[in-house]
Amino acid sequence: MAKILVVDDEALLRAIMQDGLEAAGHEVIVADSGRIALELAKVDRPDCILLDIMMPDMDGYETCAALKTDSDLAPVPVILVSATTDLRVVDRAEQVGAAGVLPKPVPFEQLQHAVSLALDSGSI
Repeated sequence: MAKILVVDDEALLRAIMQDGLEAAGHEVIVADSGRIALELAKVDRPDCILLDIMMPDMDGYETCAALKTDSDLAPVPVILVSATTDLRVVDRAEQVGAAGVLPKPVPFEQLQHAVSLALDSGSI
């Protein structure tokens, strides 16, 4: 299956996503901040990144934009995860190059479907 980087500053949500994705056969790498996610992405080269928007040091928008400026990481689909998915969030996600936005907490079936779509087409 795929190597997926899960980025969330909330340990419980990270663990829930990690457990579900590993149960589906994926290799999962976790980070609790945008800065750590950038470092891990460069070293571990994930196939897809699940990225929380609201984080303290570097939010998901900033992290996604930084990923998209790296020529090696730009093709990797980034799915932003947010407690709110109103149009402003979706618009900003598109502006920074995200493949899409999922609601938080993400139902596992929706998470698995979004990851599959992103891996197949680069967007959800």
